[in-house]
Amino acid sequence: MGGSASARQESRFSCFRTAPPHIRSVLLMETHVALKLRAAMLAVVLIFAQAWPPALAAPARPGELVTGLNETLLSVMRDAETLGYRGRYDRLAPVLSETFNFQVMAGISAGRHWRGLSGEQRGLLVEAFGRMSIGTFAARFDGFSGERFEVVGEEPGPRDTVLVRNKLIKSNGEEIEINYLMKRYNERWRVVDVYLDSIYSELATKRSEYSSVLANEGFEGLIRRIGDKLATLGGK
Repeated sequence: MGGSASARQESRFSCFRTAPPHIRSVLLMETHVALKLRAAMLAVVLIFAQAWPPALAAPARPGELVTGLNETLLSVMRDAETLGYRGRYDRLAPVLSETFNFQVMAGISAGRHWRGLSGEQRGLLVEAFGRMSIGTFAARFDGFSGERFEVVGEEPGPRDTVLVRNKLIKSNGEEIEINYLMKRYNERWRVVDVYLDSIYSELATKRSEYSSVLANEGFEGLIRRIGDKLATLGGK
């Protein structure tokens, strides 16, 4: 097969050498156009390959996401003194924003008042809620004394949710449960509530607080209160 291919190639070169000048010019032009076309097709293929990878990784399970969150919290705790509050906040912000569904949590916290808020007000509340949540984590996890986290397991919850049982284990063996209720949104699992010591729902606490402030002080009063609390956290 190699000999026949070589013979065909030699035949083409012979035809090119013996062709009249005007024919050779046309052949050269066609070859140039063919090479440009092949280059253009290759560029398009590369663009598609970059835009649509051949395979996407399966969505992380709830427990895997909590494990990643725990690793970030431990890094923040170990570097707490060097980072300070602002540094801890900045390191936590991208991870918490990806792990928590602050929009859903803010809406539940506002209770029946959520329906009466404008689109702009809802956006402001979600932003304030997110900043407050990140600030709370940055203030709580402000040091390291040999603690470690352990994801115990996953349990099915109501309305297609999953409860990830998780605990913080201190160096003396004392255990603190920090469980996360998660729900899938657009093929991604996100935290929608945090349970401390298995019984205290942070979302229920915020719903009671926010609903009361919205009823008595209005939307501006709630945003102001959240801002004041966040400033207090940063001053620690």
